[in-house]
Amino acid sequence: MIKKNPVRTLLSIAGILLAMTFSISPAQAQSCPSDAICRYEDTPGNYSDNGPYDYDSYTMPLFSTPGGATVYHPTDAAPPYSLIVFTPPYTGTQVMYRDWGPFFASHGIVLVTMDSRTIYDSVDSRADQQQEVLDAMKDENTRYGSALRGKLDTGRFGATGWSMGGGATWITSAEYSGLKTAMSFAGHNMTAIDSDASGRNTHIPTILFNGALDTTYLGGLGQSDGVYDSIPYGVPKLFYEASNAGHFAWGGPTDANRYVGQLALAFQKTFLDGDTRWAPYLDRPPLYVATFESAHVP
Repeated sequence: MIKKNPVRTLLSIAGILLAMTFSISPAQAQSCPSDAICRYEDTPGNYSDNGPYDYDSYTMPLFSTPGGATVYHPTDAAPPYSLIVFTPPYTGTQVMYRDWGPFFASHGIVLVTMDSRTIYDSVDSRADQQQEVLDAMKDENTRYGSALRGKLDTGRFGATGWSMGGGATWITSAEYSGLKTAMSFAGHNMTAIDSDASGRNTHIPTILFNGALDTTYLGGLGQSDGVYDSIPYGVPKLFYEASNAGHFAWGGPTDANRYVGQLALAFQKTFLDGDTRWAPYLDRPPLYVATFESAHVP
């Protein structure tokens, strides 16, 4: 029988524990805020692919939303869930950006894709409809037969949108009570009537994506830049202009480049779920950067 030296054994164990201590990333070592939604199966990091959870989807009941909506939700993550409503671009429909649904749902966040009443609706009308869908999703938390009955944290709702849907999101970010986050892709506010599309009355954390190759009135000409600059001092905000992207590169988390999905997820985990362990991943991408700015990000 081989006998082990007890002193050497204790020293070996101490060495292993010390090595483990220094190998833990800052995000893993940081504790989760007590009032946040923290998912320990989804380790904080840079992700542009699907997460650890299975997901499913269903269509909202007829006439419950202005133009119809599809709900993507996790099936094996512990509730409660936060939720984001995605509003379409001009002439766009849900199919154009449906890839965002599985991405967020598999990371534990419900993503709702919506259609506007008509594909030609104005920015202001899209904002009204986006807010109607947010209301409808609050009702899902109590509706009999809903797959999300009793599973939503209705205090953790966010809004996002592309082009005119992005402009609608800027309006909603100023007007919808209790909204937690706003996220826009190639946002457009040049045709908006509501002055809240300017960003100056936005008081919630906001992330803006735009493409340096988008030079049209659809989402270029400094619209996202202007909103970022107008968001009041003290409000957490981040602006990423991708050097390789145009106006039609926002249909999924990797359509422009993988850093879009990484930043979008880390932002929503940090500010929508309140899991500040993800905040260190809201950093400047190493590639495809025309502009990167942030303020008051923890």
